[in-house]
Amino acid sequence: MNNPELNNLPPIKLIPLNAETASLSGHTRVTRPPTDIRWVKVLEFLRSNNLAPNSRKLYERELKRFLAWSELHYHELRPRHLALYKEYLRDEIQTDAGKPLSKSSINAGIAALKSFFKWMSYTYPEIIATNPTLGIKLEKVPLPPAQSLTPEQMEQVWSALELLQETKQRDTALVHILSHGLRAGEVVQLNVGSFDGKLLFLPDTKTNEPRLVPLRKESREVVADYLQLRSHQGEVLNNLSPLMISHHASYKGERLSYHGIYFAVEKIGEIAHIEDLHPHSFRHTYATDLLLLGVDPSHARKLT
Repeated sequence: MNNPELNNLPPIKLIPLNAETASLSGHTRVTRPPTDIRWVKVLEFLRSNNLAPNSRKLYERELKRFLAWSELHYHELRPRHLALYKEYLRDEIQTDAGKPLSKSSINAGIAALKSFFKWMSYTYPEIIATNPTLGIKLEKVPLPPAQSLTPEQMEQVWSALELLQETKQRDTALVHILSHGLRAGEVVQLNVGSFDGKLLFLPDTKTNEPRLVPLRKESREVVADYLQLRSHQGEVLNNLSPLMISHHASYKGERLSYHGIYFAVEKIGEIAHIEDLHPHSFRHTYATDLLLLGVDPSHARKLT
């Protein structure tokens, strides 16, 4: 059927569209670059962990820096790549002041990667069968010289412990044990079976004979209450269970590491407003207390 009105329509004009822009109703639409699929997993990791705002900001910054450095997909990463990245942080990255990163800053970057890739290996084993960060060691950070804590500072420590939430019972037990002169490395090795209700049994690597550390009454009660709390929370304890466990989102329920002890004590120091508080501070204080009690100085000096 021939419609004269249709014959009066203007001819159709084809306008070519390129990949960058498209003209639509006088507006220009710009296509966005594709999202890095690797970053999607980072966002999922950040959402799945109950991170404090500062921790989330640190993790996001460090993971973004790593993804900018490497174009490899997660399944392609090997330990050698992480070792190279650690060298990159140490040798090439600088602060805003133009100085190399401190060992603590390098450790922060590596710790963020360790947490992320541990989560990835558990959550997506089909992508990462083996955690590529397992063999990567943290930098050894030199500790400032230990100073004895004054009675007033110890009161500040006990008050700070009362302000903690999830880690309150654990960290209180930790400080009680450290206050008996133990090194952080010795605390790491302690199992539930190392505590008999009154004594701590520490293995002596030189003599293969256990070293006995009698605990003060209050300390015995604090450690016993901490273990009872874990049992009530559903944990099945046995003699080989770690005496101290981590509350970190990526290591929850695992043996508390040396660095975990260091960070726990550092946090207590921040709350108590005690600068440079670290595990050895309590050992040094214990040695000083022994001297004040008249203990042989040569024995007390071994604890400093």
